[in-house]
Amino acid sequence: MKTLPLSVLFSCLAFPYCVTAQEWKNECIGYYQLQLPDNLEVALYPVEDFVNPKKQPESDGDIKTRLYASPGITFDKTYYKQKRGVVQAQFTELKYGKYELGISSESPELIGFSAYKERAKDNIIFWNNVRKQYEALNFRMFKESIMPEAEFNQRYGYLIKDYPDAFTIYESRGYTIYINKERRLYHFWGDYQKNTGDKSQTAEKQLHDSEPEVLSLLNRFRPRKLYEVPTEQGFCLPYGFIAGDSGHEKRNMGVTYRLKDHPDVSIFFQDLGPNPGPGEQRPYERRPDEKMSAKDYVTYFWNRRYGHSFREIKLYGKGFSSPKIDHRDGAAAFAKFTRRSKEVDFGYMAYVKGNAENTEPGLLFYVIRDSRQAKDQLPMDKDELEKIAEHIVSSIKRR
Repeated sequence: MKTLPLSVLFSCLAFPYCVTAQEWKNECIGYYQLQLPDNLEVALYPVEDFVNPKKQPESDGDIKTRLYASPGITFDKTYYKQKRGVVQAQFTELKYGKYELGISSESPELIGFSAYKERAKDNIIFWNNVRKQYEALNFRMFKESIMPEAEFNQRYGYLIKDYPDAFTIYESRGYTIYINKERRLYHFWGDYQKNTGDKSQTAEKQLHDSEPEVLSLLNRFRPRKLYEVPTEQGFCLPYGFIAGDSGHEKRNMGVTYRLKDHPDVSIFFQDLGPNPGPGEQRPYERRPDEKMSAKDYVTYFWNRRYGHSFREIKLYGKGFSSPKIDHRDGAAAFAKFTRRSKEVDFGYMAYVKGNAENTEPGLLFYVIRDSRQAKDQLPMDKDELEKIAEHIVSSIKRR
């Protein structure tokens, strides 16, 4: 029987959550692995928001422009933008190669994949109908020409091709892969290409040109369990793995976890991949500015990116430190902050810069307490929070 020394036992009695007695397990994100507590949940797209989305009709005059609510990443069972489960997951980024990823929570029952394919098809038909209605409106009001039917079909036509446990929708400017594995949906939303104006830019050509890479991805992708760390070369997604890639693909993989028995505590790790340039300066690009030092970015994160709406924020305890992250010199800070709603909370954030040659990526990590999520229990003690953070950051290494 496993027993604890008296010093550890008394420490655990003093704090509701005890790091010393915590069970740790290896988990992987991107090309990295780290040790995490064994009682986590992961922020993902709620599966119900894909298979049975909430009705949210919107119109522009007489033109109906929306039928259903858009899905989003959260810890909750459905996505509502202002909910705290969404706020806790706000920095999640799921990007790999040319794809943005949409990974769902686990369904309590088998997913009706054929019905889901029909919903995806209906969505394309709906948007094509919206386009035609706007064309007709612009013709009536401004005498703008209406696109010939053949050109419309070339530009907005689509093909759906089935694969084992998957289908892909090919369009003239891109494609999306849909996978149904172990009661989860995995979406690979590909980048859209520019409209070249060339009549050969069709869904048929997209199928011809892109199917080899679709088949390659489908053959190399597999689901995985939380805390299952593959031994072969490849890339870890939440509940998924892509085997046999180059080991240095373009990516921005940031995953948010939350302690099941302490939902006030969220854990975030991000493999930023090769640095593309000016980072936070670019619209919609949430990456550290390569001109900042690691310490400057930690300061920026607390003051602007996370703490922009706080009443007060300041360094606490050890303040700045210089942990080793993946055997590199990083920067970290433990902070105390007062929220607008007056709750006092704490967080630990660490960052190590990527190098100019892009052989080592930027890595970002934090553990943050949001006492509003404590749910009828005391929030985690600040000292325990810091111990968890320091243990995890010391375990980060290339897989």
